[in-house]
Amino acid sequence: MNNQNTVLAKFILSLLFIAGLNSASLFAQEKKKATITKKDPKSFFSKPDLMQIGVYYYPEQWPREQWDRDLKNIKKLGFEFTHFAEFAWTYMEPVEGKYDFKWLDDALAIAEKEGLKVILCTPTPTPPAWMGDKYPEIYLVDANGRRREHGNRANVSVTNEKYREFTDQIVSELGKRYGKNKNIMGWQIDNEPLATPDFSPSSHKAFQIWLKAKYGTIEKLNTEWVGNFWSTRYNNFDQIILPNTEIYFEDKLSPHAVLDFKRFTSDAQADYLNRQAEILRKYIDPKQWITTNFTNVIYDADPRSANKLDFITYTMYPVSGQNPLGGDSFRMGSPNKIYEANDYYRSINGVTGVMELQPGQVNWAGINPQLLPGTVHMWISQAFGGGCSFTCTYRYRHPLGSSEMYHDGIVGTDGVTLTTGGKEFVESIQDMKMLRKEYDPKAVLPQNIAKIKTGFLWSHENLWDLENQKQTKFWNTWKHRNTYTAAIKSAGAPMDFITEEDNFADYPFIVAPAYQLIDQKIVAKWQKYVENGGNLILTCRTGQKDKNGHFFEANWSAPIVPLIGADVDFFDMLVTDVNGIVKAGETSYQWNSWADVLTPKKGTEVLATYEDQFYRGKAAAVTRKLGKGTITYIGVESNDGNLERQIVRSVYSRANLAIEDLPKGVFIEWRDGFYVGVNYSNEPINLSIPKGSKILIGQNPLLPAQAVIWK
Repeated sequence: MNNQNTVLAKFILSLLFIAGLNSASLFAQEKKKATITKKDPKSFFSKPDLMQIGVYYYPEQWPREQWDRDLKNIKKLGFEFTHFAEFAWTYMEPVEGKYDFKWLDDALAIAEKEGLKVILCTPTPTPPAWMGDKYPEIYLVDANGRRREHGNRANVSVTNEKYREFTDQIVSELGKRYGKNKNIMGWQIDNEPLATPDFSPSSHKAFQIWLKAKYGTIEKLNTEWVGNFWSTRYNNFDQIILPNTEIYFEDKLSPHAVLDFKRFTSDAQADYLNRQAEILRKYIDPKQWITTNFTNVIYDADPRSANKLDFITYTMYPVSGQNPLGGDSFRMGSPNKIYEANDYYRSINGVTGVMELQPGQVNWAGINPQLLPGTVHMWISQAFGGGCSFTCTYRYRHPLGSSEMYHDGIVGTDGVTLTTGGKEFVESIQDMKMLRKEYDPKAVLPQNIAKIKTGFLWSHENLWDLENQKQTKFWNTWKHRNTYTAAIKSAGAPMDFITEEDNFADYPFIVAPAYQLIDQKIVAKWQKYVENGGNLILTCRTGQKDKNGHFFEANWSAPIVPLIGADVDFFDMLVTDVNGIVKAGETSYQWNSWADVLTPKKGTEVLATYEDQFYRGKAAAVTRKLGKGTITYIGVESNDGNLERQIVRSVYSRANLAIEDLPKGVFIEWRDGFYVGVNYSNEPINLSIPKGSKILIGQNPLLPAQAVIWK
């Protein structure tokens, strides 16, 4: 068990204690937990099925006399499953302690009659009005001290013991009633858990308990939080308040306190999800799986901490009013979102799915344009290529009222006519039927692709620390990450998001972007990986701090200097109207946000140099051989990412490996013997499909907003 999980375990035990559990009952609960084991997530899905496709339906939102028609039509369109009840608590428990599941029984029976499997949800993001009326302490409090109220969703404090009691009760009732229902394929816990920072009294107390579990003594906390600065030391844990960055304007709070609050917030959300999973597992059939749906690759929560769930799925809305590649890309969405989510969530334990995929126009973005025809079909194809076991869409029927009434569905406002996105979902359903006939169970990843398999080393703690101390308003950790994942994908390389605990030897190449928080353990692991033949790419800001966010009492990034073969002399950033120049080979690139200025040691090759500023001629990127492998350090962030793309691609090429040369916004994935290509760019792209290949779906050249699948 790593240190973060140890802290989470102590925190959970402390919460159980303050909830009134005595030692005997606590040990009994721990013993009971030990008898509950999880299955291999892959065993829940049949490989020959490839990817199942489903759609959300809300029986409680439509007249009872329309349920039969709607669910019959869902089946007729080819959907294989539907999804019920994540927002229906007020119908399940209309008054405190009185449950009504008759309506849900009826809806489940209709789904079963029509041959639709069901994902059943716990309704915990939407507490009923009576709960808040009687127990207002259940609500989350924002950074400005405003308490959330009834009338929206995700408005609760997940550390509040009263709310956790109600959660335990409703989840237990659902598990007892439906846990043996053979038509339920799995369970979704909550909905889009955000790990929103909570400044309620419940959160305040829980944070103090979490800190005591982490540090043990107040003296240790004062040391790690640098309490000798600005007289910020504490005499005891009861004096600690929640670090609220919104109420300080002149200076910032201790970054160590802020980092710990981020850790705590993520742990509290994970504990809430894990708690529901453990309750369900006592009642449900072992063939039913348990998951939740995080949004994209989420900021405030570390999904890996929700480790009692069988696997993690994600919500995906790529079009949100931005125009990332110019032209019509605002109608196709961010080219990075789906492949990053696929590679991130699949990597956690080998299985993922899209629980909620944008079906068309939405209501919540700053600008909500129509999608380019073909876009939804392209997204579904990309989800398939990225290894998803299922894709589901929110929602079947276009709402007629309330806050999401401008949100598209599979059918329009008349309840029966297919929308454009609905037609593309049906097209994808037919695709899947055909692909299942072409499936070859003996297919294995081709060697030319396996040789460039790349691990992307990612840590939410690095993300939180970087975003808290950006040092320049132009630093964006998400953009930095996107630059490197896009460079990897341009080579056609398969990618897994990995952690420090994973086996690095599984990956011929590893990229660790802006890996700021380090210790000697990870540096030693990097060095061993390279010496044994791995190719490691580190980027600017790596190695500046220890795991609790302190600088080392040494020169900049001192622990990694022997590894990268260069000193980090200093770092620089430029103002709004100034761009610097960095040159690699014969090509010059502009930069503005961050530049590590390097002095290479003997035997280290310079890949890029600064062409202006007072450090003109100094190194911006370096590489060297170490043992059987290579280590490359890219110390500058270019404005358009083209420098990083060039250098990442050169690392593959220097290893004498063949790679793709895919334009920005064009991606190819391999999955179960199928190649899947998608095009987010504004131009037709002629993919290098080998002669003799069989194109099963689409065509080459590949048009914008289109997909092609071949064997």
